[in-house]
Amino acid sequence: MPSTTVSASAARERVALLETLQQALVRHYLILLVPAAVLALLGAVLRQAGGSVLPSLPVSVSGPAVLVAAVVLALAGPLWIRGRFVARVAASRSVDAEPFLGFERNQLNVSLPATWVAALAYLLGVPLFYFAGAMLAALYAGYFYFPSQQRVAHEMRLFRVGPAGREERDCSGPPLDSDAGERP
Repeated sequence: MPSTTVSASAARERVALLETLQQALVRHYLILLVPAAVLALLGAVLRQAGGSVLPSLPVSVSGPAVLVAAVVLALAGPLWIRGRFVARVAASRSVDAEPFLGFERNQLNVSLPATWVAALAYLLGVPLFYFAGAMLAALYAGYFYFPSQQRVAHEMRLFRVGPAGREERDCSGPPLDSDAGERP
Protein backbone atom coordinates (compact mmCIF):
# COMPACT_ATOMS: atom_id res chain seq x y z
CA MET A 1 0.00 0.00 0.00
CA PRO A 2 2.72 2.59 0.72
CA SER A 3 3.94 2.53 -2.90
CA THR A 4 0.43 3.39 -4.11
CA THR A 5 0.30 6.35 -1.73
CA VAL A 6 3.68 7.59 -2.93
CA SER A 7 2.64 7.09 -6.55
CA ALA A 8 -0.65 8.96 -6.07
CA SER A 9 1.16 11.75 -4.26
CA ALA A 10 3.71 12.04 -7.07
CA ALA A 11 0.89 12.09 -9.63
CA ARG A 12 -0.90 14.93 -7.80
CA GLU A 13 2.38 16.83 -7.56
CA ARG A 14 3.00 16.30 -11.28
CA VAL A 15 -0.50 17.56 -12.21
CA ALA A 16 -0.03 20.65 -10.03
CA LEU A 17 3.33 21.32 -11.70
CA LEU A 18 1.77 20.86 -15.14
CA GLU A 19 -1.00 23.35 -14.37
CA THR A 20 1.45 25.89 -12.96
CA LEU A 21 3.78 25.65 -15.95
CA GLN A 22 0.94 25.76 -18.46
CA GLN A 23 -0.62 28.86 -16.87
CA ALA A 24 2.72 30.67 -16.81
CA LEU A 25 3.36 29.79 -20.46
CA VAL A 26 -0.12 30.86 -21.62
CA ARG A 27 0.34 34.20 -19.85
CA HIS A 28 3.73 34.65 -21.57
CA TYR A 29 2.21 33.61 -24.92
CA LEU A 30 -0.57 36.20 -24.67
CA ILE A 31 1.86 38.95 -23.65
CA LEU A 32 3.94 38.22 -26.75
CA LEU A 33 0.88 38.34 -29.02
CA VAL A 34 -0.27 41.79 -27.88
CA PRO A 35 2.23 43.75 -30.06
CA ALA A 36 1.13 41.83 -33.16
CA ALA A 37 -2.52 42.54 -32.42
CA VAL A 38 -1.78 46.24 -31.89
CA LEU A 39 0.22 46.45 -35.15
CA ALA A 40 -2.50 44.64 -37.10
CA LEU A 41 -5.20 46.90 -35.64
CA LEU A 42 -3.13 49.97 -36.43
CA GLY A 43 -2.67 48.73 -39.99
CA ALA A 44 -6.39 48.10 -40.41
CA VAL A 45 -7.29 51.56 -39.08
CA LEU A 46 -4.72 53.24 -41.33
CA ARG A 47 -5.90 51.33 -44.39
CA GLN A 48 -9.50 52.36 -43.71
CA ALA A 49 -8.45 55.97 -43.30
CA GLY A 50 -6.33 55.82 -46.45
CA GLY A 51 -3.17 56.87 -44.63
CA SER A 52 0.20 55.35 -44.01
CA VAL A 53 2.34 55.56 -40.90
CA LEU A 54 5.41 53.91 -42.40
CA PRO A 55 7.28 55.25 -45.39
CA SER A 56 7.24 52.95 -48.37
CA LEU A 57 10.36 50.88 -48.69
CA PRO A 58 11.40 49.40 -52.02
CA VAL A 59 9.44 46.20 -52.59
CA SER A 60 12.62 44.45 -53.71
CA VAL A 61 13.96 44.93 -50.17
CA SER A 62 10.95 44.89 -47.83
CA GLY A 63 9.11 41.88 -49.28
CA PRO A 64 11.93 39.32 -49.14
CA ALA A 65 13.22 40.71 -45.83
CA VAL A 66 9.82 40.27 -44.20
CA LEU A 67 9.39 36.75 -45.53
CA VAL A 68 12.87 35.60 -44.52
CA ALA A 69 12.57 37.16 -41.06
CA ALA A 70 9.20 35.51 -40.40
CA VAL A 71 10.41 32.08 -41.53
CA VAL A 72 13.64 32.29 -39.51
CA LEU A 73 11.71 33.35 -36.41
CA ALA A 74 8.93 30.78 -36.76
CA LEU A 75 10.95 27.76 -37.93
CA ALA A 76 14.72 27.98 -37.71
CA GLY A 77 15.07 29.84 -34.42
CA PRO A 78 12.95 27.48 -32.31
CA LEU A 79 14.65 24.44 -33.84
CA TRP A 80 18.04 25.84 -32.91
CA ILE A 81 16.90 26.60 -29.34
CA ARG A 82 15.42 23.11 -28.99
CA GLY A 83 18.64 21.53 -30.25
CA ARG A 84 20.70 23.49 -27.73
CA PHE A 85 18.38 22.51 -24.87
CA VAL A 86 18.39 18.85 -25.86
CA ALA A 87 22.19 18.84 -26.03
CA ARG A 88 22.39 20.47 -22.60
CA VAL A 89 20.04 18.00 -20.87
CA ALA A 90 20.82 14.85 -22.86
CA ALA A 91 22.92 13.28 -20.11
CA SER A 92 20.42 14.12 -17.35
CA ARG A 93 18.00 11.53 -16.07
CA SER A 94 15.49 14.32 -15.36
CA VAL A 95 15.09 18.06 -15.82
CA ASP A 96 14.01 20.51 -13.14
CA ALA A 97 10.99 22.71 -13.76
CA GLU A 98 12.92 26.01 -13.86
CA PRO A 99 15.24 25.17 -16.78
CA PHE A 100 12.29 23.60 -18.62
CA LEU A 101 10.18 26.72 -18.13
CA GLY A 102 13.09 28.85 -19.35
CA PHE A 103 13.43 26.66 -22.45
CA GLU A 104 9.71 26.90 -23.24
CA ARG A 105 9.75 30.67 -22.73
CA ASN A 106 12.78 31.00 -25.02
CA GLN A 107 10.93 29.08 -27.72
CA LEU A 108 8.01 31.48 -27.38
CA ASN A 109 10.35 34.49 -27.33
CA VAL A 110 11.88 33.42 -30.63
CA SER A 111 8.85 32.07 -32.49
CA LEU A 112 6.08 34.54 -31.66
CA PRO A 113 7.83 37.65 -33.01
CA ALA A 114 7.02 36.10 -36.40
CA THR A 115 3.51 37.40 -35.73
CA TRP A 116 4.96 40.89 -35.28
CA VAL A 117 6.76 40.57 -38.61
CA ALA A 118 3.53 39.52 -40.36
CA ALA A 119 1.72 42.52 -38.88
CA LEU A 120 4.60 44.74 -39.99
CA ALA A 121 4.30 43.29 -43.49
CA TYR A 122 0.66 44.34 -43.46
CA LEU A 123 1.65 47.86 -42.36
CA LEU A 124 4.33 48.08 -45.04
CA GLY A 125 1.95 46.89 -47.73
CA VAL A 126 4.36 44.31 -49.15
CA PRO A 127 3.19 42.28 -52.16
CA LEU A 128 0.72 39.48 -51.47
CA PHE A 129 3.26 36.68 -52.04
CA TYR A 130 5.58 37.94 -49.28
CA PHE A 131 2.74 38.89 -46.97
CA ALA A 132 1.10 35.47 -47.37
CA GLY A 133 4.38 33.70 -46.66
CA ALA A 134 4.99 35.80 -43.56
CA MET A 135 1.40 35.23 -42.43
CA LEU A 136 1.72 31.45 -42.88
CA ALA A 137 4.92 31.45 -40.83
CA ALA A 138 3.20 33.53 -38.13
CA LEU A 139 0.17 31.24 -38.07
CA TYR A 140 2.46 28.22 -37.77
CA ALA A 141 4.32 29.80 -34.85
CA GLY A 142 1.11 30.80 -33.11
CA TYR A 143 -0.49 27.39 -33.55
CA PHE A 144 2.46 25.04 -33.04
CA TYR A 145 3.92 26.77 -30.00
CA PHE A 146 0.63 27.43 -28.21
CA PRO A 147 1.19 25.99 -24.71
CA SER A 148 -1.87 23.77 -24.44
CA GLN A 149 -2.07 21.40 -21.51
CA GLN A 150 -1.53 18.41 -23.82
CA ARG A 151 1.56 19.96 -25.42
CA VAL A 152 3.13 20.95 -22.11
CA ALA A 153 2.38 17.48 -20.66
CA HIS A 154 3.98 15.84 -23.69
CA GLU A 155 7.08 18.03 -23.42
CA MET A 156 7.31 17.30 -19.69
CA ARG A 157 7.22 13.55 -20.37
CA LEU A 158 9.74 13.90 -23.19
CA PHE A 159 12.25 15.79 -21.04
CA ARG A 160 11.34 13.93 -17.81
CA VAL A 161 10.36 17.08 -15.92
CA GLY A 162 9.04 17.01 -12.40
CA PRO A 163 8.92 14.58 -9.51
CA ALA A 164 7.94 11.52 -11.57
CA GLY A 165 10.63 12.26 -14.14
CA ARG A 166 13.26 10.61 -11.99
CA GLU A 167 11.49 7.25 -11.82
CA GLU A 168 9.78 7.23 -15.20
CA ARG A 169 11.33 6.54 -18.57
CA ASP A 170 8.99 7.25 -21.45
CA CYS A 171 11.03 5.64 -24.19
CA SER A 172 11.64 2.09 -25.25
CA GLY A 173 14.97 0.39 -25.50
CA PRO A 174 18.17 0.87 -23.54
CA PRO A 175 19.52 4.34 -22.81
CA LEU A 176 21.69 5.77 -25.56
CA ASP A 177 24.80 6.17 -23.39
CA SER A 178 24.90 2.43 -22.61
CA ASP A 179 24.09 1.48 -26.17
CA ALA A 180 27.20 0.15 -27.90
CA GLY A 181 25.86 1.20 -31.28
CA GLU A 182 24.76 -2.31 -32.14
CA ARG A 183 21.13 -3.29 -32.31
CA PRO A 184 19.97 -6.89 -32.59
